[in-house]
Formats: sequence, structure tokens, C-alpha cells
Amino acid sequence: MLYNFYLVSLPITFAFCLYAYKNLDRNFKWFLPYFAFVIIYEAANYFGLMLLEKSNAWCNNLEGLLELVLFTWFLASLVNSELYRKAVYKLAIIPMLLSLIDIIYIQGFFKRATIAIVLQGLFLVVLICIYYRSLFEEADEHLNLLKHPPFLAATGLLFFFLSNTLFYACFSYMIYKNNYHFYIVATSIPGISNLLLNGLLAYAFLCSSKGNTGTINDSTNEN
Repeated sequence: MLYNFYLVSLPITFAFCLYAYKNLDRNFKWFLPYFAFVIIYEAANYFGLMLLEKSNAWCNNLEGLLELVLFTWFLASLVNSELYRKAVYKLAIIPMLLSLIDIIYIQGFFKRATIAIVLQGLFLVVLICIYYRSLFEEADEHLNLLKHPPFLAATGLLFFFLSNTLFYACFSYMIYKNNYHFYIVATSIPGISNLLLNGLLAYAFLCSSKGNTGTINDSTNEN
């Protein structure tokens, strides 16, 4: 049920992004082709078009690598330091290589690369925390976080990657133990985290469409 809600949320979030596209900052504009890709990708998965060796894990693993690249670039772009961004791009090579090693040599190409997912999630969560620190150090008292698009997007990503990281950290063990309660959790956590991410991104796009940067001046202009 949650997966179906997630599928419905994708075109809705895409529509919000399309509506706000002209007013989006440069580092937000890539979300439009990204959501177009995700809609096609999830539709193909839904109809079983991505099955190889009776598994779609291979395309999930490749999607994880793509998201690692895209979200690393996005989160690094939120911090106003060129030296920091260059350092992040270099450091991102480490989780990328470790993920490839896991996919090719450890867990296998046609199995869910849970080790890679955990490594990618931890790396991105660290980047989100660094962004938060940078934001709170530079922000003034007029900043309204509930209308600040970068903060909203980063918060959605934090919930998404943190929940997925914790989930997949115990995935293999709990599947091996054949724990019934884990199967219930397994059908809930990914759907909830995806819905939360899409909801916050849609709201961030809406704030951007109004030219809202989360300051008191923006609220005044709206009135």
C-alpha cells in the first residue's frame, strides 16, 4: 500500500518541480530530469521490465550509485566553500569504489548490495550534518527554516538516508533469521521514507516558486 502511495507521489513531486522550475536555484534544477528518470524507472520496475536472473537488485544497485553522485554534488553545492566542494568530490571516490567492490566482488551484481547502501547512506548523512553546521553558523535571526528550500530538501534527504541506512544495516541479518516482524518493517520503512522525502521536496519547490528563501522579507513581500 505504501509503495503505491510512493508511486503516486512521484508524478506529483515532478509536477511541483516543473511548476517551480523557472524560479529554482541552479543546484535545484537537476531534480526535474531526475524525477522524470525515477518515474520511468519505477514504472519499468512495477511492470517487471527490469528483471534479470529473476531479480531487479542489479538496477537498484546502479540507481544507488547514481544517487550517490547526484546527492553528493547537491549537498556539496549547498555549502559556500569551493575548497570544501572540491574535497567532497575527491572523498566521494571512496564510497563509490567501496560500493563497486561490494556489488562486483562481495555480495554480487544480482543481489541487493546492502553494504554499499549503508556506506553511501553514512557518507551522505555526514554531508547533510556538515551543511546544517554551515547553515547555522552563517544564518541570521531572520531565517525561517520552514520556508528555506535547501534546508527542507536536506531534511528530507536526512530522514531518507538515515532510515535506509539503519534499515539495511540489519537487513541481511534479519532476513537470515527469518524474523516475521522484520518483514512488516521491511514493507513500511522504505515507503515512509520515500513519501517523506517527496513531500518535503514538493514543499521546497513550492517555496521556491514563490521566490521564498525563508527570510522575514519574503513573508512581507507575500503579504
